[in-house]
Amino acid sequence: MISPIFTTIVLVAGFIFVFMKFTSSKPGDAIRMFNEKERKANNTLRQPLDDLAFIKVPLESIPMPDPAVNERCAALIADIVRLSEKKLVNLTGISNTDLKLTYGAANLPILTEYDQDFTSLCKDLYDLGIEYLNADHEEEALTTLNTAIDLGSDISGNYTALAEIYASKGLYVEIQRLINCAGTIRSLTKQSTINKLQNILDSHTSAVIRLDGSSDPASSGNDPGNILPADILDILETVPYISSDQK
Repeated sequence: MISPIFTTIVLVAGFIFVFMKFTSSKPGDAIRMFNEKERKANNTLRQPLDDLAFIKVPLESIPMPDPAVNERCAALIADIVRLSEKKLVNLTGISNTDLKLTYGAANLPILTEYDQDFTSLCKDLYDLGIEYLNADHEEEALTTLNTAIDLGSDISGNYTALAEIYASKGLYVEIQRLINCAGTIRSLTKQSTINKLQNILDSHTSAVIRLDGSSDPASSGNDPGNILPADILDILETVPYISSDQK
């Protein structure tokens, strides 16, 4: 009769062998798959670029006061105008291998140029918005930073700068809009940007006083976007004051 202990040892040893064989083969399989995909990509012939989503820079929507606010603003505006005359494409989140598979290896340099110019545009718009903000041109800053987001910018600071402005004005719905916009970007900064925006929103609404006495939105029958500090002040202004000698 075979000993139960011996049987157990054999089964455990067999399991470990199979497990190690399975796990150790995975990295090799992944590398082989990648190499095969890269080989196909490098052999893909040049394809038309007609279906690319070329970006048109709305110069009419970007504040460009004359004379410029300062020399830094003037330089940024000049570069934005220069970039507006080039072909721009947002290829964030798309690997070079996938680009070559879709459009051919020969098109990779020009695609990279399109993407780099788009990135430069987003950086210029962000820097211009911050420059306006630092110069106390808040409306110009809001318009410029929002234009960058409309074009698909994934610069985290662009979102958070806007959120801080909206928070200072009590415009919390606008911060939620920014969170929704951040959810559409394709870069690795997507989730961290959403987290930063949510933290800004939470930090400015955590002390909200609710007229129904509830501190938990889920326990209230009101809409989640209910009473906010600015709204409370408006309501209190309509309540007549009754002095102690009138009671």
